[in-house]
Formats: sequence, structure tokens, C-alpha cells
Amino acid sequence: MNKTGIVIKREYLVRVRKKSFIILTFLMPVLFVGLILGTLLLASLNEGKAKNILVVDETGEYFPVLQNTDQYHFIKDKDGFENFRKKSDEEIYATLVISGDLLKNPAAITLYSWQQVIANASSTIISQLNNYLSEKKLASYNIPGLKNIIEESKISITMKNIRLDETGKETETSAKFVMAIGMIFTVLIYMFIFSYGAMVMQGVMEEKTNRIIEVMVSSVKPFDLMMGKLIGIGLVGLTQFGLWGVLIGGVSLVGTSLVSGLDGTLATIITFLATGNLLELCLYFILFFIGGYLIYASLFAAIGAMVNSQEDTQQYIMPITILILFAFYAGFYSAQNPDGPLAFWTSLIPFTSPIVMMTRLPYGVSWWEICLSIALLAVTVILIIQLTAKIYRVGILMYGKKPTYAEIVKWLKY
Repeated sequence: MNKTGIVIKREYLVRVRKKSFIILTFLMPVLFVGLILGTLLLASLNEGKAKNILVVDETGEYFPVLQNTDQYHFIKDKDGFENFRKKSDEEIYATLVISGDLLKNPAAITLYSWQQVIANASSTIISQLNNYLSEKKLASYNIPGLKNIIEESKISITMKNIRLDETGKETETSAKFVMAIGMIFTVLIYMFIFSYGAMVMQGVMEEKTNRIIEVMVSSVKPFDLMMGKLIGIGLVGLTQFGLWGVLIGGVSLVGTSLVSGLDGTLATIITFLATGNLLELCLYFILFFIGGYLIYASLFAAIGAMVNSQEDTQQYIMPITILILFAFYAGFYSAQNPDGPLAFWTSLIPFTSPIVMMTRLPYGVSWWEICLSIALLAVTVILIIQLTAKIYRVGILMYGKKPTYAEIVKWLKY
């Protein structure tokens, strides 16, 4: 085995054997799903005690319309609104004042409270009063059966989304689900590039600080050492993603047999997971992850070689962080307009394409755009590795003050 292979093996095995890697790899999908379900569950729960809303109805018409719910109880006012102004009653959540005919003056209603009222309270009141006022307005026309006529005239349209490929094959899709898939892949590739790139920088800094690097470069060329570290840690990321893919794939295969009895949207999701669409996206994810990872991990490795402490990294890492965050936000905005100019150009620029292209791919991207994006990414990877290798070669043996940008330029000319 050559020396680069030895470095790759060491970097890979040291990390995949850690308990933290094993635990996070298998628990992360569970934690991710649990976080989503837990958030939805907590959002659906109420405090268990209904809030009292005092109603000052100067017309005497609307209080009977307001029906109590699990969250809100409506109490008819007895003492007058001025008493509510003078003191804070903990038993009263808010006071609703209706000062006139709402059909003639829809603004003759105000909700007062001692604390900020949540939106759900306002929507509960408005929906109940709107229903009553709509029925009253219909009754004023004196047309027999008008309400039934209007109800029967309402038509609910159910529209399917069918995507055609170049051969004319039809595939049923869901616009919301496609957007969700694109954003999930965007978050994943952003997280992988940033976290594993930072891992490379941390590893280089530790070896330099502990003076281990001086022993290593006596038997391994700096370029081989840097490439071994990049490839070894990159394989750790691909291993983690592969294990996640196996877990998700197993769930999708089990769910395929249940598609016929499921709701339409859920059936579409499982069908998508069980078809080649997900496999194709995973393959592109690997390609763009490798490209994006090599670019940013190379830059992180160069930074780790230049500095002597964690504090010194802030000056150099900030521009890279801003660039990655820009790509991340561009990916999110591109989900709303995947064919817009922002999405198109940022999916071609090598520093942003790994993140943004993963947002666009679920919508369908022309083959020439994908090929051009990958080609530009590959060329940029080669150039960046060549430049950062020069910095790495000099920086790992430099101690003392951190280098200036002028000194870094000199290193590139060596």
C-alpha cells in the first residue's frame, strides 16, 4: 500500500471506530424524525385550561353567536369595560368589545388584553362571527333555498401533477414533496460539507500543534499527506450518508407494499422513494458532495496549516463561512423558483453549485446544465487543490505569528 493509502486508512478507521460516529449515524435519522413529530405534537397540544374572554356586546346580538371551544370560553360582561381597563384580572384573558352592527361597520369590534393575544384567539372569534354574518346576509336577500344553492355550486377540484421525462414516461409527483426533497438534500450537503471540512481543519491543527506533523512529513510528502486526510475524512462522510440511505431505503421498501391503501400524497411519497428517482438523486448527491467537499475541505486544510491556535482561524474562516451560507440561502430561495436566474447561475458557479444544484435536481434539470456544472466543479477542484497544497506544504512547518495575506501569496509562488 502506498503512503497516501496508509494515511487514508488511518484517517478513515480512526473516525468510524469512534462511539460518537456510530451513535450519531444510527440515531440521527431517529432524532430527525422524532424532532419533526415532537414539534407537530407539541404544537397541537393546548394548556389544558380554557382561556376566558369577556364579551362586551353593546348590540346584544353577537354574544349568543360565540360558542365555547376547548381553548376559549366566552363570558358575558356584567361590570362594564371600564372596570377591565382599571385592573388586570388573571381569570380574564382578553375582552372583546362589539360597539355596532358588524354588517354595516365591520370595524366595530376590538379585542383588548393585558398581554399579547395569540393569533388563534383572533381567528376563532372572526371565523364564528363571519359564519353568522354570512348567513344573515344571505337571509336578507329573501331568496328561498339560497344557502343550499350556494353550497351546491361549490366545486372542489383535485389536480394531479404528472411529470414527463424525455421518453414520454409519466410519473405522478407532488409539488410540495419535491420541494421538501430538494431542501432536505440541500441541508444535508450543506451540513456534510461544513462539518467534515471543519473536521479536516481541526485534524491538521492538532497535528501541527502537537508537532506530530514534523515526524509525518519526514516519510510522507505534504501533498500526499493532505490528500490522504481529505480522502479519508471524505469517505467517512460517504459512509455515514450510505448508512442513512440504507435505513431510509429499508423503510421505503416496506412501505411500497402498502401504497394501495394509503392516502394519495403519502402514496406518492413512498412511490418516489421506491423508484429510481431517489437513487438518481443519491448518485448526484455523492458527485456534488465530493466536489463541494474537496473544494472547501482543501481550503479548511490550508487554514489549519497556516494557524497555530483555534482563535487564529476566525480571520481566515469567515470569508469561507459567508460563501457557504450564501450558497445555503441561495438553495432555499431557488426552491421557490428553480429555473430563475439566481438558481441557474449559482448552480453553475463551483463554490455554490454543490448546494444549489441539489435543490433544483428534484424539479428536473437539463442534462447539459448538469454536465456543465459537474465539469466546472471538477476543474475548480483541481485548481483549488493545487493552490491549497502549496499553502499546506509551507504552512505546516511554520510556527509563530499567523501569516499575512501578502505572505500567503508568496507561498503560492514557491
